[in-house]
Amino acid sequence: MIKNNNKGFTLIELLVVVLILGILAAMAMPQYFKAVERSRMSEAVSLLSSISQAQQRKYLQINAYAKDYRGLDVAPAGATGSLYYTKGAVTTGAGGNGFAITLSAANEYTAGIVTATREANGKTGQTNGLNYNYKLSRYYASDLTQCDGTDDNGKALCADFCGIDTPKDSCCSDGTSSGCAAPGTGNAAAAGGK
Repeated sequence: MIKNNNKGFTLIELLVVVLILGILAAMAMPQYFKAVERSRMSEAVSLLSSISQAQQRKYLQINAYAKDYRGLDVAPAGATGSLYYTKGAVTTGAGGNGFAITLSAANEYTAGIVTATREANGKTGQTNGLNYNYKLSRYYASDLTQCDGTDDNGKALCADFCGIDTPKDSCCSDGTSSGCAAPGTGNAAAAGGK
């Protein structure tokens, strides 16, 4: 007598399991990408803080901010001008998808600013497959960081960064939904001249 051994799964059962796994993965992937971008953002905020502190030390030394990375005591390896890319080629950003870190030259203590741009190698209006496009700005004489979202995902990420509920074009790390005020001023002038 032959026994029928039906201990395996049917094709329909396997397809249902694969479908459920696909749905779960599709729901989890956007959150994963957002978490990765938040960690990149934290790295950029730390870098902006280091540059701001180095610029404050430089101002104490020569009564002006450094116009070039070579004038700072925290200059990244290979950085020569006022623009530095965190990924890819240091001076052009080719082959990378990091931040473009730009120093502004200012003679006035409250006017100096450093900006980290996360858009198609730092060039606005180009696309390179980035899901989040935004810019972080910090005055050298301030502890606050401004976030400007340039697309919907960037605005949502900035809202999370600033701790506000509604995505805005610009917000400040102190929780205000407008841009960070320049140090020593009462207005809410956005960093970067907005």
